[in-house]
Amino acid sequence: MSAQEPVIVTADELAQEVAALVRRFERGQEQQQALADTAEARMMRAAKARKEWKAVEEGLPDLLAEARDAGWQPKQIAKILDLTESYVYRKLREHDAQQ
Repeated sequence: MSAQEPVIVTADELAQEVAALVRRFERGQEQQQALADTAEARMMRAAKARKEWKAVEEGLPDLLAEARDAGWQPKQIAKILDLTESYVYRKLREHDAQQ
């Protein structure tokens, strides 16, 4: 057979190839899921989320005051940011005291 001749496979052979590919894909997915569920991976995701929140939290009082000054009610701010209303009021009081 030369390099120019097409390879002919039967339907059964093609089905076996596809089934083998699916099994390899599923095993790879299972391995990735197992790695994603390790304590170390969860800790790394938690650490990243905590660092991101700390960066946001630092500027949060200014943002809350800016939103309030733009006409937002503390209840609206709390809902949008998934905070308690009392937290918003407390941060606004702290912000105003520092100004």
